[in-house]
Amino acid sequence: MVKYDKLITYAYMKDECDLPVHLPDIELETKIYRAQQTLRMLMCEAFYFDLIDKFIHSDTVPLTSEYAALMPYVKQYLAWQAHEYWIIRANFKYTLSGVRVHTEPNSTAATDVQMGILIKDAKYQAEYYKRLLVSYIRENSSIYPLYCNCGAGSVGNTFHVSSVRNKYQEPQPHGAGSFKNCNCND
Repeated sequence: MVKYDKLITYAYMKDECDLPVHLPDIELETKIYRAQQTLRMLMCEAFYFDLIDKFIHSDTVPLTSEYAALMPYVKQYLAWQAHEYWIIRANFKYTLSGVRVHTEPNSTAATDVQMGILIKDAKYQAEYYKRLLVSYIRENSSIYPLYCNCGAGSVGNTFHVSSVRNKYQEPQPHGAGSFKNCNCND
């Protein structure tokens, strides 16, 4: 991902998530990228790339009112999702000799219990902003014609695989236009 493709800045993420301003930007780079990939899944390909295109060119062509109204939800979601990815590895640093626990002379690393509490809180925050974003898009889906429900059902931190076949061909849980009838990838 090229730097100008980011929908949030490092400064925005640090401010929104109350991270230290002296935190090196490079530590947030892949976390923001991963957050944007989950946004891509939630919004569907065409909607996501349309948003990226409009955002990149917003210095010459202002965002439409629809996209301007959407951006606060997108930015908060991205910041908190990236924060969730960051906090999981906050105590660790990758070195040539493997993963090391980060320590400083005047402090100690958080314990497993303390990190567990921080990680759980970060997951709840990311989930909250994900639900806000998806709820806003669904409530205003008439003004976002490129939106489809394919990935939006993926709100939550759960996942399962089932070998049970749907022999009664029940309707898809995310409504018309989802899964096999979806035109997201067309």
